[in-house]
Amino acid sequence: MLGSLAWSLGGCSLAQGQRPTTTADSLSGEAGESALSVQAAPPAKVATSPPSAPATDTFREAVNRATNAVAIGQSAQSTADWQLAASRWQQAIALMEQVPSSSPNYAQARTKVQEYKQHLAAAQRSATDNILAAPAPDLASPALPAGLAAQIPIQRRQGGTPVVAVTLRGTGGTQTFPMLFDTGATGTLITPEMAQAVGVAIVGETQARIADGSVVKLPIGYVDALELGGLRREKIRVAIGGSYGLLGQDIYGQYGIAIGSHMIHLHK
Repeated sequence: MLGSLAWSLGGCSLAQGQRPTTTADSLSGEAGESALSVQAAPPAKVATSPPSAPATDTFREAVNRATNAVAIGQSAQSTADWQLAASRWQQAIALMEQVPSSSPNYAQARTKVQEYKQHLAAAQRSATDNILAAPAPDLASPALPAGLAAQIPIQRRQGGTPVVAVTLRGTGGTQTFPMLFDTGATGTLITPEMAQAVGVAIVGETQARIADGSVVKLPIGYVDALELGGLRREKIRVAIGGSYGLLGQDIYGQYGIAIGSHMIHLHK
């Protein structure tokens, strides 16, 4: 009864020409509000993670260190050379032990660790044997011809630069090392291995310009005495770094220099 009454009332209302309550304006307003509500919704953001850095190839790095150790051992002539070779083998072993089990080189890395340990032991024995077989000479200066401050034998050349034997004395002992007679170097440089071998204590830092033109900071220390070819210096300040010792002009700069094929003469 109520349902039919509602329907008839609706019919009468339309028949009498009354406008519907739902107008075009209200529809467009509703549509506009709907559109606005849709436009107001922020776009969905997709979370992205930054690209991960490429993993270090410790296997390849270890092989490179081992190759360097072999090269040093093949030309080693002193305790310092063998100590440097041993340090490279230690680095190669440490890197090889870091190869993850997920690496395709893992099995080979395990084998090479044992192989490198054998090479390390051999290099350490050679360093010890070299100390026992070749005790450091007395630092007393030999007699020299008149007008000469030093006669320095050339052991070999490296990249055209003479390599000479230099004896260093420190608080930890006395040893002889091969060093480059580099006339372009203003100061003397020894390697960390050389400093440790003779007991050079670090007392500060200095700035040095290297081959590529950049300036680096290096630790400095003092050796009690330095001798080569009859020339002796005491309380020498040295920089510590690099992989090869350099004899600078602070040692021989006051002398005239004559470099021959087998000998360097320093003239007073």
